[in-house]
Amino acid sequence: MQRQSLLVTLLAAALAAAVPINPAAAGEGPGLVALMGHMQYYAHKLGLAVSAQNKALQGYYVHEVEEVIEALEEIEKSDEVEIAKLVKVNLVPAFEALEQAVGAGDQERVDVAYEGLLSACNTCHKAANRPYIHIVRQTGNPYMQDFKPTP
Repeated sequence: MQRQSLLVTLLAAALAAAVPINPAAAGEGPGLVALMGHMQYYAHKLGLAVSAQNKALQGYYVHEVEEVIEALEEIEKSDEVEIAKLVKVNLVPAFEALEQAVGAGDQERVDVAYEGLLSACNTCHKAANRPYIHIVRQTGNPYMQDFKPTP
């Protein structure tokens, strides 16, 4: 089961890495599903940095998550769902709380705000009539990256 989970994570990471986030770089932006793959990839790595209390790495991944959110705000509608509106109402406030907590370096606040970000994802999915897309915090590290702070 762990091997299958690792394979799925590696495939998702490969797909996310293959699709450019910056719409201008590709001439046309990636679709919603590709952006959600990026979001999941960076949010998971951010969660691992939060768990490791690696402040520098948290700042790095907060920036990456912010880029995905900005790209999502460019999608007015997808399958009759107002993506930009849902992102602005649900995701942006939770992200801004997380960004402020990371900036302040308050690890307890960062942890709570990270959970708030994941909760906002689920609120957004429910509002989009996609409650079956349920995001939960994962603590397993399938990456070849050490998330502990450098000495």
